[in-house]
Amino acid sequence: MTPAISAQAAVPASPETKEHGLSTKAVEIARPFNFPITNSMVVSWIVAVGLILFAQLATRRMRQVPTGAQNFLEWLVEALYDFMVGIIGPHLAKRTFWFFATIFIFILSANWIALVPGVGAMGWGHRTDHGFVIDQPLFRGANADVNMTLAMALVFFASWIVWAVREVGVMGFLKELFAPKGESTGVLRLLMVVVFFAAGCLEVVSILFRPV
Repeated sequence: MTPAISAQAAVPASPETKEHGLSTKAVEIARPFNFPITNSMVVSWIVAVGLILFAQLATRRMRQVPTGAQNFLEWLVEALYDFMVGIIGPHLAKRTFWFFATIFIFILSANWIALVPGVGAMGWGHRTDHGFVIDQPLFRGANADVNMTLAMALVFFASWIVWAVREVGVMGFLKELFAPKGESTGVLRLLMVVVFFAAGCLEVVSILFRPV
């Protein structure tokens, strides 16, 4: 009687595949005069230059009846302005429109540019068994860099403080944060002062973390 020998078929191990995605920080691609330039900075400069050139082209020969690029630019500005007026009113819209419109157009354009084929897919890398892997992309979405997001948040934070102080004054700004609201007297008034002062301190912490 011949014993039956059962052998398990050896299953070849699949090669390990390493996932490659967007790096957590922008990649430095050059350092002229010891000034670091990242791939996100390059895209942000391209977007900024493109918007400046478009604005110059659209307003180079202003016409009473706009056409072409001038017509599109005027439509965009008027639409954004009317939208802001409907939210914050005409008074604040006149004071803050330049900032919000600029940031909106820049962020929108930067996000659209990041969708162009080749952004993030061109650069320096190495060949593997699974194809060519990009280690240092030449272009990277401008808003994918936390430094860009943080910079815009800090600028808005500082601008918001300036607008608030100009609107209600320093004392009005502090009263809005710490002063008790409502009508109260006696011990209740003292208690409300303590409560609203504590709430004001929390509001200050909240304001400090809003850019983040």
